[in-house]
Formats: sequence, structure tokens, C-alpha cells
Amino acid sequence: MKSFVLLAIFIFLPILFFSYYEVYDYFFMKPNTYFEYNSNSNGEFGIEFYSINKYPIMDSNKLLESVWSQPRTLIGGQMVVESSNYTHAISSSKAMGLLQLKNPTGVDLHVYNLFDPYDNLKGALEYHGYLRRLFDDERLQIIAYHDGPTAVMAGKVSPGGEAYYEKVKRAQQNYSNSKIYSPYFIGGRVFYFPEGEEDRINTDFKAGLAYRKFEIYGNVGLELPLKQIQESDFANIKTDCGYTFLYVPRTNLGFGIEGKTIPEDIVLRVGLPWQNFILKGPENPELIYKHELTDNWTTKILINADTLLLSSYFSIYNLDLFMGYEIYQTSINLGFRLAF
Repeated sequence: MKSFVLLAIFIFLPILFFSYYEVYDYFFMKPNTYFEYNSNSNGEFGIEFYSINKYPIMDSNKLLESVWSQPRTLIGGQMVVESSNYTHAISSSKAMGLLQLKNPTGVDLHVYNLFDPYDNLKGALEYHGYLRRLFDDERLQIIAYHDGPTAVMAGKVSPGGEAYYEKVKRAQQNYSNSKIYSPYFIGGRVFYFPEGEEDRINTDFKAGLAYRKFEIYGNVGLELPLKQIQESDFANIKTDCGYTFLYVPRTNLGFGIEGKTIPEDIVLRVGLPWQNFILKGPENPELIYKHELTDNWTTKILINADTLLLSSYFSIYNLDLFMGYEIYQTSINLGFRLAF
């Protein structure tokens, strides 16, 4: 019976501590199911499962009601080609949103949040209008959306640009009303702390969703002393819960509140998904800085009252390898994450 209870805890009450990825990263990952394992030289270890999925927020025809300067079927078909109608799509070249605009282009076009479908559409329409005035030719206009106007003006139309034009036109011919999707996630973690007589297991379940300029996160957790589990004593198990609400008026700026019942901390996120600061306080002060140095190498610093972690993770296809050094505990941290 005791073995069954232990197994059930690890399988059905997975958790939320000791991860190389912050919960604020999840909406910008590719929809998938992930397994993560972390451990350190002090004997602590944790496992985590989480799934990032899409949910419908509106019909494409509803979004395209605001389109007057271009054929609606053209923009609808292009959304399918660019992002498969997913508001939080990010390309390898760091283009974002439904119609895959890069942040400098969005700034030039006074588009505020590229993950908001209406803002992204507004920016794409402004850009299309500029390209149409520049070329007065639909084929060159669409190729320039892919290749860039400078190359097309110089007469350098790439094979990729030609293929892109053909793909968009086929999508335009096949366009029909469909759903626009945004991300949500569910998951949890289990973490083991070896502390002699006070050995314990912490668990946490978490979930969240993004809708236009809003992000909502929530979690419910348990702290389970191992001795109580072995004695099947579940009368004094500690519970915990929390929430975070973020308002994201700009692609590179979000702010909100975090707490358990009443708000305890202000949360500020400054920067783009691949390079940002996250600041929290005053009740539970914390600083997180993440910087993607290359497509395969990202560094991270986490500082709070109990932790000073310097770490990096390396990506190889669908596998991420982690390593770090926790200065306060003088421990070496190792782990990996696998996408299914």
C-alpha cells in the first residue's frame, strides 16, 4: 500500500520547483508535450511534465472584418501559410505572430503587441500597403513580404520568394473560415529534498492561458514529508497555491500582480521571449535574466532570497541539456528536457 501511494504521488501529482524554464517561457515554446528532469550535487532532484496546446479564440472571418485595403482571402490565406493561424508562432528568424512580423518592423509600423491578433494584422496590413505603393504589382508585393523590399527593388527575387508567392496564392484560393488559436498549458512537477529526518517531496500542478494582451497563470501544490507518507499520515500535509496576472501592452513589456489570495508582488517582464528580465517584489523579490546567445545556446541568471543560480542550456533538435552552478548552496545542477 505504501509503495502504491508513493508511486501515485510521483505519477499523479507532478510539480513546479527546480526548473530551468520559467512558467513565463511556456507561451512562446512550440506546442508540444515536454518532460524535464533536474538534479544537483546535494542530492535534490525533480521531474516535470507539461503540455503546451492551442485553443480557439475567434473565427478568422471575424478577425478579417477589419481588412479593407487588401483582399480578405489573400490575408486569410497568408495567415495559414505564415503561422497556421497561431497567435504565438515564432519563426527561426524571430518573426512573430499570425503574419510573422519581426520586432523592428513592428516598432517602425507602431504595432504594439505582435502576439495580439489585431495588432499583428494591423502591422501586416500597413506593411502590405507600403509594398503595394512601392511595386504596384501583387506578385512583387507578396515576394517582397518574404524576401524584403530592398532585394526585390534590386531585381533579386529568390526561388524561395517565388515559391512563397505560389504558396500564398494557393492558400488564398483555398481559404475558408477557420479558427484563430492561442496557447494554453497544463502540467506539474515533483521534487525531492533529502534532509535526513525531514526528507520531503514537493508537488505542484500548474496551468495558464494567453488571450490577446493578457496572460494568466495558476498553481496548486503540496508539501509531503517523506516520513508522513511512509506512515500513511496525510492529516498535516501543507498546501500552497498561487496566481499571476500579466497585462502585455507591448511585445517587449508585460506587468501584473502575483499572490496567493491577495496580491503580494508586482511582476515586470521586459524584453522579447528570447532575451528578457523578469523582476518580482516586494514580498518575494526575485530577478531572472535570460539571454539567447545563439539558436542553440541560452544563458540564465536567477537571484532570490534563497538562490543564486548561474546556468546555461543547449538545444539539440528536441533535446535540451542544462547545466548550472548554485552559489548559495555551492551545488552543481544538471538536467535535460525532451520534447515529444
